Parts: sequence; C-alpha cells; structure tokens
Amino acid sequence: MKKSIFRRLFITYGITIILGFGILALVLMKLFSQYFVDSKKDLLLEYGQKITQEIAIGLYAGRLDRETLNQDLRILDKFLDARIWIIDRDGIIFGVSGTKEEQYLGQTVDKEKLGVLYRGRNIIETGSFGGKFKEPVMTVGYPIFYNNVFEGAVLVHASMPGIEKTFKDIYRMTVLAIVFSGLLAYGILYFQIKRISVPLSEISKAAKIISGGEFQKRLEIKTGDEIEELAKSFNDMAESLEKIEENRRNFIANISHDLRSPMTSIKGFVGGIMDGTIPPEKQEHYLGIVMDECQRLIKMTNGLLELTNIQQGKVEVNKTDFDINELIRRKLINFEKDITKKNIDVMLKFFDDTAMVKADKTMMERIVTNLLDNAVKFTEQNGYIVLETREEKNKVIVDITNTCSDIDDNKLKNIWERFHKGDETRGVYKSGFGLGLSIVKEMIILQEEVIWADNLGDAIRFSFTIEKAK
Repeated sequence: MKKSIFRRLFITYGITIILGFGILALVLMKLFSQYFVDSKKDLLLEYGQKITQEIAIGLYAGRLDRETLNQDLRILDKFLDARIWIIDRDGIIFGVSGTKEEQYLGQTVDKEKLGVLYRGRNIIETGSFGGKFKEPVMTVGYPIFYNNVFEGAVLVHASMPGIEKTFKDIYRMTVLAIVFSGLLAYGILYFQIKRISVPLSEISKAAKIISGGEFQKRLEIKTGDEIEELAKSFNDMAESLEKIEENRRNFIANISHDLRSPMTSIKGFVGGIMDGTIPPEKQEHYLGIVMDECQRLIKMTNGLLELTNIQQGKVEVNKTDFDINELIRRKLINFEKDITKKNIDVMLKFFDDTAMVKADKTMMERIVTNLLDNAVKFTEQNGYIVLETREEKNKVIVDITNTCSDIDDNKLKNIWERFHKGDETRGVYKSGFGLGLSIVKEMIILQEEVIWADNLGDAIRFSFTIEKAK
C-alpha cells in the first residue's frame, strides 16, 4: 500500500523535530552544567583566596584566635555551602567549618597534595580528595605563606551533588519547555502538512477524473500560495482539454460533413451513370461535377496534410529579404475579378514605397493570399478593404481590414480553429473548408512572429508582424 504524502511528511518532519529538540536539550543541559560548575569553582577560588589572606594576616600574626576562626568558618560554610579546612605546615587538619567536620580534625592531608601547596601552587580538583569523602567534591586549595614561609593551607570542598542540585530545577524547566515546544511544533506541523496534502489529494482525484474523460471538473482551492497557483493552472489545463475535446468533436463532425457531401454527390452521379439513370448526353456534365468534388476532396486533404506538417515541425523556414509592399500589390491583382464583381473599394496605405522585410517569402505569399481571399470573400457588396503596412521598432506590421457586419467577439475567438467557417450554414462559401486561417496562424508562429484579429464593429482587421530587414 502506497504511503500518503501526509504520512511521509509527518514522519520525516516529526523525526527531524525530535532529533532537533533532543540535540538542543542535550547541548543546553551540558552548557548549564558547565556554567554552574564553573561559577561554583570561581566562587570557591575567590573566597578561598580571601580566607587565606585573612588567616595569614590574622591567625599567624596573633590577631585572631582559633575560636574566632572557627566561628568565621562556620559562617562561610553556610554562605558558600562548602566545607572549609585549615591545615598546618605538616598537612594536619586543625580547623574546620562545622561540628560535622570535627571528625576530620587531626587527620593528615595526602603528602602529594601537600607538596603542591608547599611549592606555592593552588589545588583545583574534583573527586573524593584521597578517599576522605564518600561523594565527589570539588576542592580548591590555597597555600598560606607568612613572611615567605609556608605555614599551611586553606581547603574548600563543595559537594558535586549539591552543585548539581542547584540546576536540576533549571534542567526540569528546560526539558518541559522543549517538550512543550516540540508538541506545539508537532501541532503546527500537522495542520501545515494537512494544508498541503489535502489540496494535493484533491488535485490528484481531479486528475483521475479528467483522465477518465470528464473535462468539466474544476478545483476551488484558496491557500494563497503556490498550491493555489497549481490549482489555477490545473483548472486552465482542464479548460484547455475541454476546449480541445470540443474542438475534436467539432472537427470530426465538420470533416464528416465536408466528406459526406462530396462523397454522396460522387456516389449518386457515378451510380446514376452506371445504372443508366443519367442519359449518355448528360453524363459528361455530371462527370464534370464529380471531378469538381474530387478536386475539393484533394484540396481539403492537402490542406490538412500541410497543417499537420507545419504543426509537427516538418516544414523548414527559409528567410530572405524582399519587399512586402510589392508582394501585397502582386497578390491583390489576383483578386481583381472578385473585387470588381462586388464593387469593393480597395485602399493601400504603405508607410513607404518599399518595405524590406526578412521572412520566408513562399510562406508570406501564402499568408497574404489566404488573408486577402478571406477579406474579399466576407466583404459585403459595395464594401471596402484597406491594406496597410507600418513600422514599429524592428518590425513591419501588416494590417488587412475589411467591412464585415456579421462578426462578434465569440466568433473572433474561434476563427483560428480548423474547420471554423464564417458562414456556419456552409451555404454561401461551399468551396471553403475553414483551414485557411489555421494555416496562416501556424505559418506565422513558425517564423516566430505574431498574428491577431480586432473587431472594429462594422469591420474586422487582421494584423501580423514581420522582421524588418537590416
């Protein structure tokens, strides 16, 4: 069974949180422990030095008796929470800071430690101090010199469990804070992953629905981030697929209609000739009609093949320099008969006598021919056509405008589709198949240019760009 993205993210980030907070807790505990131990050591060193100075000045100078010394030591014991010993030059303990310490009176300090003190060096160590304590202690020792003669030393012992006890509460608070933060992080993580995984799950389900052919499915996801953008892109994709599917159905319906009509005519006329229904003297006439229908089928097939080849990148672009104004003039002559028949006014508005461009001349001839054919075909009686070229930076823009009363924005959106016809009844311009503008658009795109159409109310204008020759 496949793991859900929610489970994967929750486990992965959960482990990361646990490890992160665990390491943080260990580091903090280590830092706190070291901090308190160092603080206690510094405090013992400070007061050990002070005690040493007081004893050296007071006790050995005869200003301080031992009873007063013991009282002072008891006060310092409570303040420092530490045991204080005074030893003489032979290492014998003769002064302690409390009644519990009296058991150590008369005992001798290890000769090795005494030797360190005798050389004027301090003692800083952690342990049982030569086995004298059952629990580990931190010991700080200061030698006492009077008149440059070693007279003894002050030893201060702080219980390590006692030191640790002072920061156990901080440990506890730290651990509780980390646990609480971890739980809070887990809660936030849960909702954040849900916020990510639930929309992704909806997108996955919608994708399965669309893959089944139901292109009407749409998503309503409002997260304000990339997932919402993904949902919008998904909806755009679904809309495109729905449009493609609609175009596919229309394509099948249109091509079926365009194929059925000539095939029916051909079948009827050939059948009539074969069974004798059409008399011999009329057979030549009807064979001419059959030939025309065959030519229509060949023209449609060639158009589809050409369009497919362009879309599949099988057509190469060969750009050369030529005068687009001259090309338009020559192509316009080919439509003189139809223009005269419909009494159409034609206006040429060129920005200069010559307009040198760099493009595939063969394709450009086909583009201008198709657009002029479309303009003449749909311009009403006594209408007008305007052919214009203009400069814009490094481009030449060609505009072909013709009067056309029966046009709206919805029709304008579909004019580039295959088999789309301005005459949707297929009655007026039966010879067309709605492939001309599709071929024009693909040829323009193939040359890395753009083409568009504008609805001017009582007219329509087709515009496309061409690279200006250098």
